[in-house]
Amino acid sequence: MTALGSRADFGVILNQDLPEQEIPELLRQSTFLSAKENTAFVRLFEDKEILMDFLNAVLRRNDEDAITEVEHMNRDLAVIYPSDDIVGVDVHAKTKKGEYIDVEMQRYGHTHFKDRVVLYGAVMAAEAHREELLSLQKRRRELSLAERYRMPKIYSIWICENATDGNKDYRDTWAIYRKSDLGNKDALPVSDVLNYIFIKLPKLEAAKDVPEREREWMDFINNCGSRDEIPSTAQGAIRDAYERLRIRRTPKEVLERQAFSMTTQYDIDCCIDDAINEGHAKGFEKGLAEGHAEGRAEGRAEGRAEGKDEARTEAVIKALKRGKLTLDEIAEDNDVSIERVLEIQKNLFQQ
Repeated sequence: MTALGSRADFGVILNQDLPEQEIPELLRQSTFLSAKENTAFVRLFEDKEILMDFLNAVLRRNDEDAITEVEHMNRDLAVIYPSDDIVGVDVHAKTKKGEYIDVEMQRYGHTHFKDRVVLYGAVMAAEAHREELLSLQKRRRELSLAERYRMPKIYSIWICENATDGNKDYRDTWAIYRKSDLGNKDALPVSDVLNYIFIKLPKLEAAKDVPEREREWMDFINNCGSRDEIPSTAQGAIRDAYERLRIRRTPKEVLERQAFSMTTQYDIDCCIDDAINEGHAKGFEKGLAEGHAEGRAEGRAEGRAEGKDEARTEAVIKALKRGKLTLDEIAEDNDVSIERVLEIQKNLFQQ
């Protein structure tokens, strides 16, 4: 994953409106950045007060165990991709109590999504354990055998839009249970060290028993990009979150990064339609020139194939630029060979 720049630059809020001509055309009709896009999501939670309010809501903390202090951690994970890309989480933080938290915004599902979830949690746990041991050594504390294996709590939070592998309802959790406890509704996890939380945004509206603050946060993430003004009900950190994603108060470089990385199904559909229509036109002209009906049919088929290939190429380019998927996943998702993905990647880097 491509680095998003230094926190000092990435978290800046302008003290006056950015001129319209400096706003990417794709964003000019919007008031707020969409929190469901990677760039905006990371920018949002660079603010520690906003992050703490969000985490307390999602982890359903009361006043007694609320998170009152948080530290941003390195977002890069020690995971090797075949493409040598850097794997980075969206939000990586440590609380005052020593809990390590990863928050991911996942718009689309992909092959081996569940494996990726487990991998991120496992790597985070290993890195958190190493971090704790190094901290103890720096304080010159004697390490007992028990301390060597003590694990800090890990929370891996996945907010999903169209990714469906994690949960069936609005919210679900993964944990480690004994097989013999299956079927026991009162069964407790064997360990509470590694905790996965999945939230499915499309299920929010119909969900029952969702705490008010959690519902407000999920409504913000799901809808802020389509709103023209801050709702009158938005209070505290959520009102601050709107201001943080206000487009005209966001540096030009951040807006360009957001626009560059945005890939919507509408864009893909339009690309496919345009390519197929262009292919139809070329094929029909070829058929007319030859004066044969079979020529028109052949031209349509040839044009359709060329159009679809062009659309696939465009989709692969956007996926490579986003840096979210492995090369194998990009190939599988777009029905192209890995050799074709490598060829497109090579041409892209040479531009």
